Amino acid sequence: MNKNWIGMAGVAAAAVMMTGCATTPTVREVALDRAPITSKLEPQDVRRTVEKMAESLLSAPGVREAVGNTRPVLDVEPLKNRTTQHVDMVSITDSLRMQLLRSGLFRFVDKSTSGTDIEFMDSQANLGLTDQRKAIKPGQQSAAQMYLTGALTEIKNQVGRTVDQYYKFSMILKDLRSGELVWADEQEIRKESVKPRVGF
Repeated sequence: MNKNWIGMAGVAAAAVMMTGCATTPTVREVALDRAPITSKLEPQDVRRTVEKMAESLLSAPGVREAVGNTRPVLDVEPLKNRTTQHVDMVSITDSLRMQLLRSGLFRFVDKSTSGTDIEFMDSQANLGLTDQRKAIKPGQQSAAQMYLTGALTEIKNQVGRTVDQYYKFSMILKDLRSGELVWADEQEIRKESVKPRVGF
């Protein structure tokens, strides 16, 4: 009797363990503007910064004056990461470019022309299947008239268990025709975290 009971208990325990291993993780939707959980940069920090920078640029009188009705070609350089953290600056740059593209104030050109682009242009020019007067040839792409660049920097201070983390996004917009700085702005993010006590 005891052996049977022990055997049944072992089978039940194994079934519980297997069921636990087979369960899927709990997934829940997280608000974009949730409270911060770390002193590092978080998605909501980046999103708000991109929105504020784009709004500042698009509403600046100097930018409106320089652009006029011409819709100049704008080159957005990848933002530089001057922090100790790994931050996807390419993704941040892409988000900023998208915000500006939606405004309709600028035109954009992809300066990283791929091999596929060149091959396609060659096929139009050389296969004789298209009207050569309308075929796109290398050397006809638009050149940038303005460019946007910037950087992310940080200052970190720690006193005891308190960590004070300061970030600054800074950007400038330059008119290549006149050499003038048309716009410049910065956004600051400051966070504070307290490390837990060690021991009892």
